[in-house]
Amino acid sequence: MSMSQSQPSKSTVTLSQTQEMTKPKVWNNYKKTLIEAGVLDLQKSRPIGIQAINIRSSAENSMRGHENSGSNDESSKSLITSKIIHFQRHGQGYHNLLGDVVRASGQDINIDDPNPEVNPFVKPEIQDSPLTFQGRTEATSRRYEASVLSPQLIVVSPLVRAIQTALLTFTDHIYVNEEGNEKEKIQLIAHEGCREQLGLLTCNKALPLSQTKNDYPEVDFSLVTHDEDDHLWNKYDTRESPIDEANRAYDFLTNFIMEREEEEMAVVCHSAWLFSVCNAVIDCGGDDSLESWFATGEIRSCRV
Repeated sequence: MSMSQSQPSKSTVTLSQTQEMTKPKVWNNYKKTLIEAGVLDLQKSRPIGIQAINIRSSAENSMRGHENSGSNDESSKSLITSKIIHFQRHGQGYHNLLGDVVRASGQDINIDDPNPEVNPFVKPEIQDSPLTFQGRTEATSRRYEASVLSPQLIVVSPLVRAIQTALLTFTDHIYVNEEGNEKEKIQLIAHEGCREQLGLLTCNKALPLSQTKNDYPEVDFSLVTHDEDDHLWNKYDTRESPIDEANRAYDFLTNFIMEREEEEMAVVCHSAWLFSVCNAVIDCGGDDSLESWFATGEIRSCRV
């Protein structure tokens, strides 16, 4: 399924506006939830410490091969492995839109309630919800931003909205033989480690793997294990705990990302997962530009 678009435009969504428009109120105190669950304490006890700094310009990006060379900075010397990672949250999905509609009507949402009459995110109709028109627009609006990056690999959550976002945003790195694109084609790999919270929320339950493979032949699903009925999601009666989610993300970063030979890659995934990573797994040094909630479609680049 080709999702290639016309040549990239420099127009992008204004982040300061989009973040406030799209960040659900139900998540405003999510960092407090992480603290109360003891997740932030895990950083100190893990055998591998992970740190990140924000990359604010393409000039800094181009210095990735020289930053540690000849440096007298002790923190640089202590790094064992260093990667450039471009994290992106998917564009607006139909579950996001449904949540916005319910809240606009003045109703509060208890995200942990299993009753679909109360909690729209557990409605069976929104299983593995795809992008809305707005979500596709958000993903496409990031195309120029992504076109000037240099990822050697794109890792995606196996959920449909993340795959669709990656194909639209990073199209100039994927469809290399179309529209005179001369970039070297890079691989898209789906990985369970960067998918959204498992359990309860139907919007996060994957479609049958055979269906997704058929719909998106551009993606390598060889590492995906959820099969036809998403047994990974099914094993939870409630939402995956913050500690379980953080541990899953830590394993993804240390045993997959850091073990890859590529020095620069994109990871296209989800808001709660990203918030957990940037607050409970990676030490971002209190940098709000990394630790704050991602807007739909937003890309943040960092050296990890």
